[in-house]
Amino acid sequence: MAKISLGRGIDSLYGEPSREDPTHSIAVSAIHPNPYQPRKSFSAEALSELASSLNRHGLLHPVIVVKKGEGYLLVSGERRLRAAEMIGWTEIPAIVREFSDQDLLEIALVENLKRSDLNPVEVATGLKRLSDEFRWTQENLSEYIGFKRSTVANYLRLLELDPEVIASISEGEISFGHAKVLSALTEKDQVHWKNEIIRRGLSVRALEDRLNRKQKPRPVNDESTKTWIQENRQTLERSLPCQAKITKQKKGWKVELNFTKMDELETMITRLSDKFEDKTEGRIDEK
Repeated sequence: MAKISLGRGIDSLYGEPSREDPTHSIAVSAIHPNPYQPRKSFSAEALSELASSLNRHGLLHPVIVVKKGEGYLLVSGERRLRAAEMIGWTEIPAIVREFSDQDLLEIALVENLKRSDLNPVEVATGLKRLSDEFRWTQENLSEYIGFKRSTVANYLRLLELDPEVIASISEGEISFGHAKVLSALTEKDQVHWKNEIIRRGLSVRALEDRLNRKQKPRPVNDESTKTWIQENRQTLERSLPCQAKITKQKKGWKVELNFTKMDELETMITRLSDKFEDKTEGRIDEK
């Protein structure tokens, strides 16, 4: 497994084309889509613009394929291939390489992350396929894809959201930042707050403020203490994948967090670290 860095781009997977990689003219009809391609749709407008460019300037970068049976499997360049079909090309310049199935998924995912605007659900689906089909851990995904571990965890948690919420993420009605907040809620609350985000145009910060608004100030008597403990325990359990216990002591308070899995604890630690970074560096892509 070759180490991948998004910063180095997809060329780190198969290298830049060179004189040692002859270009072949291959029939468009003989090239089949990569089954590991996480992206399922492409902008018609963008394809039309690319087709016009191909008509005027030709193909500057050959597509990359792998031999499969009597035909070829596309590794890189699906937009170029589709654009070529649009303008009636029967053949297309291609470089033939050798890759395993794992390489094909890895390359398809990284190429899209680097060059296309995958929606968060498509990214999450690609990461989950790496995890399920090739038994990659979150640590593997973080190391080889180039995401922080907490980011990997947040993407994978998107697929556990209510189907209505997942559809809204795919359609761009709510952002990845919104989804991260909603993932800590029950499915019923997820749908409710998803609708509120869309109806009111809530930013991520506004959503967090509204969810925290019910939090009470420090109690002054026994009954309010019980209420305060219950509400803040629920807030902790919404925000973190754990069971929480808050106890009032003679001097101060004691908070216990029970995690059933090490990954959940590590996710909490990285989320707290990310929060600190957000405060010091400013929020990025949260609105």
